[in-house]
Amino acid sequence: MSDKPLLKLSPIEKIGSKRTGSLVATYEDITDRLGEPNVTHLDDPDKVKASWGFQDQNGREAFIWCYNQSDPIIVTIWSTNGDQSLLDDVFEWNERIRKLAKGS
Repeated sequence: MSDKPLLKLSPIEKIGSKRTGSLVATYEDITDRLGEPNVTHLDDPDKVKASWGFQDQNGREAFIWCYNQSDPIIVTIWSTNGDQSLLDDVFEWNERIRKLAKGS
């Protein structure tokens, strides 16, 4: 059993300003944790087909989107921005993948 406190996530009406990280996940992985995309309408419709903005109970914010992909259902590498520790808490495998990619 994990010692981490239960996360309380809520959507926010904001989008990430630029890509600062990546998330390896399926569309289903993301919607299972965050629900359907909530801020796609704020993004460029020619470039972004699905995007999420969310925060936890401590005010940490994070953003996920697919860029220049025609079908978000088949995307497995997503652009991210915001608090990396929040993304790692929500998608627990993400930190391990980043470390492997860096050779740690």
